Amino acid sequence: MSAAHWAVAAVFFCNGAGFASWVSRIPAVRDGVGLNEGELGTALFALAAGAIVAFRLSARGADILGTRTQLLLAAALYSFALPQPALVGSHLALALTLFVFGAANGAVDITMNALGVEVERRAGRPVMSSLHGMWSAGGLAGAVLGSLAAHQGLSPAVHLTAVAVVLAVVLAVVRPLLPDVVQRDAAPAPVSKGRPDASMMALGAMALCAFLAEGAMADWSAVLLRDTLDTSEAVAAWGYAAFAVAMTTMRFVGDRATQRFSAVSVLRVGNAVGAVALAVALATRSLPVTLVAFGVAGLSLALVAPVVFATAGRRSRTTPGHGIATVASVGYAGFLLGPPVIGWVASFAGLSVSFGLLVVLLAALAVMAGQLKEH
Repeated sequence: MSAAHWAVAAVFFCNGAGFASWVSRIPAVRDGVGLNEGELGTALFALAAGAIVAFRLSARGADILGTRTQLLLAAALYSFALPQPALVGSHLALALTLFVFGAANGAVDITMNALGVEVERRAGRPVMSSLHGMWSAGGLAGAVLGSLAAHQGLSPAVHLTAVAVVLAVVLAVVRPLLPDVVQRDAAPAPVSKGRPDASMMALGAMALCAFLAEGAMADWSAVLLRDTLDTSEAVAAWGYAAFAVAMTTMRFVGDRATQRFSAVSVLRVGNAVGAVALAVALATRSLPVTLVAFGVAGLSLALVAPVVFATAGRRSRTTPGHGIATVASVGYAGFLLGPPVIGWVASFAGLSVSFGLLVVLLAALAVMAGQLKEH
């Protein structure tokens, strides 16, 4: 691996660790502000709104500043914004701080994926799956540290501030090693006036379902364990840890799995099994069964993004990057909108019922896996 590859991998890891650190302390932040599920869902929607704004601005910003400089600025804002939700005392203040954190996270997300595409181009071989694996590894580390911090009675403010400082230092160290991808085209690329073809729309739908489920698991798994199964905050954090460790493992071995059994078979069988596992967990309300089901869900969802992005790149009518960006924008919207949707449904029907939506999403992915077949 080149120095640039290692540097981009570190960025993916740091982003996953920071986001999971926030996720692991959501129950404590919620209780500190005194919110119900619906109010928490609304606050999380502000995070989604901030990210969507960042998505619209990041591509233009990278063209002007270069991806390396933009990442430095986005990472600085990310480190500043990470502990802010734990420092407020009202619903409105929480929503505002989450908007800023969401914007910073969105900018880092778009920029690091652009850097990943550049590393892949220079390497001449696929690396995006392993980079997403590093994000998952960071998520696992963040979830485990969050559980330990909660167990030791460390306040969310102190915990998230410490994480933010460490991430800022790491990102500052690797910044000079990052590749830069400043686009200076002599003429603007042609813009297609037609509608997206059915194949790309289907890939976008798969990304949307997968990221809706992943976003819901990230923000609500700990709350489900704590409120529905009456676990402690420390134990509740292990729900996302089970999901993250399974997803991490699968992403690092996923290339070999899809080569041996085909991507269609892996995604079809995996997501069908994941849907059944989650349904059983919601029906039994057993902590061991639920943790296993969360792990199976991580295995099921792990390869959807890498496989769908790669397929979109091959099928794009223009450039691979354009195809990936089209599908990713739809998918990330699902990742960000999933948590507030779960919160809103939970406020009316209960959290167990709202988690039933994940069963539907995994079943839909199993059905749509056939869209990955090359025609």
